[in-house]
Formats: sequence, C-alpha cells, structure tokens
Amino acid sequence: MTVNEGRFYGFPVHSIPGFKIGRYHHRDEIVDPDTMDRAPNRADEQVLRECVERHFPGAAGPVVSMKTCLFTNSPDEHFIIDLLPEHKNVAVAAGFSGHGFKFCSVVGEILSELAIDGQTRMPIDLFAIDRF
Repeated sequence: MTVNEGRFYGFPVHSIPGFKIGRYHHRDEIVDPDTMDRAPNRADEQVLRECVERHFPGAAGPVVSMKTCLFTNSPDEHFIIDLLPEHKNVAVAAGFSGHGFKFCSVVGEILSELAIDGQTRMPIDLFAIDRF
C-alpha cells in the first residue's frame, strides 16, 4: 500500500498472533552489504510503528521480532532481463528482490528462450540492460 509515510507491504503471520510489515526503501538508505550494521534499531521500528499506529491501530502491539532485509533495485526499479551486450551468449536477469518471485515462471521462460534462441518472443525492451 502507498500512503503518506511511503510504500509498505505486509501479510499475516500464521501460527502466532500478528503480521509482518515492511517499508520499501525503509529509511532511504544505500548501504554496502558487507559493512552495514544489520541489527534493527529504534529508528527502524519507528518507521514501521508510525504506519501501523495510523492505519492498523488494533495491530499496534509489541514487536515480536525485527530482521534486516536487503534487496537490490535497478535505478528505475524495473527488472533487468537481457543478453549481455559484449557476450550475447550470456542471459542475465536481476533486480527481482522484494517482489520478483511472483514473476519466476515468465522470467524463466524468457531466460530459456534467450539462452537457447538468443531472443525471446516476449516484449522485454523495458528491461534492457543498456537503458541506463
């Protein structure tokens, strides 16, 4: 959902009371995954708590757990699906973190066509590697 506080996602957690909530680009940080502090802190909690208290006040109870989740995005936030320009025998797909699993079947089909035929019947211009 998109609200004044940003874009959030969430879903129920089965077998325990509560639900998972996260914010895309949580605190708008760009980090090095090898050196970042992965321990969630009060500032991380506050970003989520403000949204829950405003939009789901009945769910604004104690935190059960918090975990850091890193994901990658391309500059325009669209996937990259293409052949490498310098190595047309190499098919690549990237930028699926967060929601890419929903597209696995079609991306697999596209990649198999690119790998076998060097082209795909699917319209993938939006995902070209050289668009940046």
